[in-house]
Amino acid sequence: MLAGVRTVQFRTVVQCTAQRYVSSSPYGRTHVWKRRKPVLPNPVVPTFPQKVILSDGSTYTHYTTSPRSTIRLTRDVTNNPLWNPSAIKGGIEEESETTGRLGRFSRKYEGLGEQSMDFYEELGASEPTSEPAKEKDK
Repeated sequence: MLAGVRTVQFRTVVQCTAQRYVSSSPYGRTHVWKRRKPVLPNPVVPTFPQKVILSDGSTYTHYTTSPRSTIRLTRDVTNNPLWNPSAIKGGIEEESETTGRLGRFSRKYEGLGEQSMDFYEELGASEPTSEPAKEKDK
């Protein structure tokens, strides 16, 4: 050996890898499905018939996942104020022209129609028309 020169021995390392299949397709392996473990089917959710008794005594049957065979409602569409406010509050009369949105609209635009009719009456026309006015020959 020469002085100052080291000799290094190289080992050849061979990695063991799974064999890759080379596809002859121009698209590569994107079209090849991967093998997956079989999965269990989705579970079957049981449904039970359930008789619903409303507060007024009427009944109907529907299917639900709850195993209770009968359910009695104390609040439903017949006695809930959200569904039927006039039955609970003692028969509120419907909106009149002095209350609510309709009243606000009528107060805002009251007299507007009267002014326009007065304008047409001054011109000598009984009702406004959409036809253009004709000029009189002199």
